[in-house]
Amino acid sequence: MAEKMDGKQGGVSRRDFMTAAAAGAAVAAVGAAKRAEADVYKSILPSTVLGANEKIRTGHIGTGGMGRADLKFAVQNDNFAVTALCDLFPKNLERAAQLAGQKFPNATKHHDFREIIDNKDIDAVVIATPDHWHCLTTLYASEAGKFVYCEKPLSTTIAEAHAMLDTVKKNKTIFQGGNMQRSGEHFQKAVAMVKSGYIGDVAKVETFSHDNTSIDGIGAGDPNMENPKYAGVDWDFHQGWVAHRPFNTNRWIYNFRWYLDYSGGKITDWGAHLIDIVMMAMGDDLQPKSVTASGGKFLMKDSRTTPDTLDVNWRFDKFVLSFSNRVWNPQVIDGTQCDHGIVFYGTKGVLRVDRLGLKVWPSPQNQVKDAPCDKQEILPSSPDAEVALNVPHWQNFADAIKTGAKLDSPIDVLFNTTRVCHIGTCAYVAGAQFASGAKFDGTGPSLPDEAPTFGGATLNWDAATQKFNGGDAEAVKIANNWAYREYANGWSLKAPHKA
Repeated sequence: MAEKMDGKQGGVSRRDFMTAAAAGAAVAAVGAAKRAEADVYKSILPSTVLGANEKIRTGHIGTGGMGRADLKFAVQNDNFAVTALCDLFPKNLERAAQLAGQKFPNATKHHDFREIIDNKDIDAVVIATPDHWHCLTTLYASEAGKFVYCEKPLSTTIAEAHAMLDTVKKNKTIFQGGNMQRSGEHFQKAVAMVKSGYIGDVAKVETFSHDNTSIDGIGAGDPNMENPKYAGVDWDFHQGWVAHRPFNTNRWIYNFRWYLDYSGGKITDWGAHLIDIVMMAMGDDLQPKSVTASGGKFLMKDSRTTPDTLDVNWRFDKFVLSFSNRVWNPQVIDGTQCDHGIVFYGTKGVLRVDRLGLKVWPSPQNQVKDAPCDKQEILPSSPDAEVALNVPHWQNFADAIKTGAKLDSPIDVLFNTTRVCHIGTCAYVAGAQFASGAKFDGTGPSLPDEAPTFGGATLNWDAATQKFNGGDAEAVKIANNWAYREYANGWSLKAPHKA
């Protein structure tokens, strides 16, 4: 089917055309199932309207490590046609162009993400920027009528998450979150087992992420922007709406995760994957009643401002969820090393799931004769977990656009998972003491330069107001200010987003 360069087909935008076609396909599929007639789909939505070879044209914003991983899966899936690439670091942009060029040599290269948004030939935007850019790029893309694939966590603040949810819902945007474990067969099996009561009633779920990082960690970073290795990087643009600081590589590619200005550390990095599966199993609409956080930067000798040791506990109506992180030691009590996992504790058994597989241990004392919890071990279908999870996740995104298939990670679920993570981060920040001896008051867009030596607080969460209450009044104030900290440097959550 011929495609006009202005992205229009008969006066209807290409995005609206494909969305309508997907809706039609969904209706057709229901009709086909009800009437058991194989030709119903074709009669309602002929292949000449939305051909099997119709490509979803993608623009990729952020082409670092995660961005190139997403790019690889888009290139490998024949439903997508990589059309444009965008990054603030020319070297990453060139690496992405080489990867895309194997199949799409004409993909254009851009510096400003708004050039991707303004391109009417692009149907879907793939967002793999640092966390603090997820929100604005999603808002722009949704308002422009693009489909969106956005990496986790959804946002850097709870305020951003609400703005993203509202905008995506208002514009009826097809949005797929990057929490690809939801598309993994053995994760889906684990969730189904928990939901079915296979391990009985669950009252405790543990999540953990541990690393074997040396005490030197990421060091002090390189502050020399004149180094030829960093030629062309747009440092001011990279920092965006947070307080601008002098150039340092630690606040840039990958390591931005360890600075509270831009992210939340391990709780929003790996925790967003682990907690996501918990919410999938226990209830994607559930919010905690209270949170307790405790931890600090006790050991690491680098410049990070996120904790190297952290424990967070959320109390829900019917269960307790915990997240634990040690940056400096992955050793567990039986002498093995284990870097991540999710453990559901039920009255009939214990279920553990991670990217290597799924295991169940029975708890005989609480089992009933007609519903035993058998010992099991189920492994992923592929030895490469990244492939086993990402390939079906990207196919699900394509199917949602083309046929109206249900998304594995729509905006609602990534929103709630991210909110749970940020509730934990806010409780940590609320009790943080800094080397200067001054407690952060939460009124600015960024933390002080000094790393917190310890932090944590116990707070209630009010689902009606989406705010913290209870506990120490000062801690509540700090937590709410951190959750809803304002944009700076001329950026805004409201359109037009650049002042």
